[in-house]
Amino acid sequence: MEQSPRFRNLDALDSAILRELQRDARKSYADIGKAVALSATSVAERIHRLEHEGVIEGYQVKLSAAKLGYPVTAFILARPNGPDVRFIKVARERSEILACYRVTGEFSFIAHAVVRDVTHLEALLNHLEPAAVHIVTLVVLSTSFDSGPVDVG
Repeated sequence: MEQSPRFRNLDALDSAILRELQRDARKSYADIGKAVALSATSVAERIHRLEHEGVIEGYQVKLSAAKLGYPVTAFILARPNGPDVRFIKVARERSEILACYRVTGEFSFIAHAVVRDVTHLEALLNHLEPAAVHIVTLVVLSTSFDSGPVDVG
């Protein structure tokens, strides 16, 4: 059976390299090579191929929103009152919204936001309100875990 071109089978070495990168994306090719028993050159070639194929989408710094003045995390569930593209446009206007997901179910979107306090959250909701017929807000009390690694086999 032929596999869909959207998915890529990873060999054991690619999987091992990706596990190392998920643990610490700042590791050198040499350090990854030691961990997976490959030369730094071979690791670099494999990483470049995985980047080119889109398996590795990028590298990011994880910032502490709380230490930058945004200690309140909220998830905003919204049902637009018009075209979805309008809600997306309105949500994208606010930098407090870190991500917005189109979902199935009672609501069409879930937006992940960070704000300074409840007054700031209220202002954000007031901004979104004209683009939605119904909004439910969930404020995060604590985070049990965050950014678990993707299972690469």
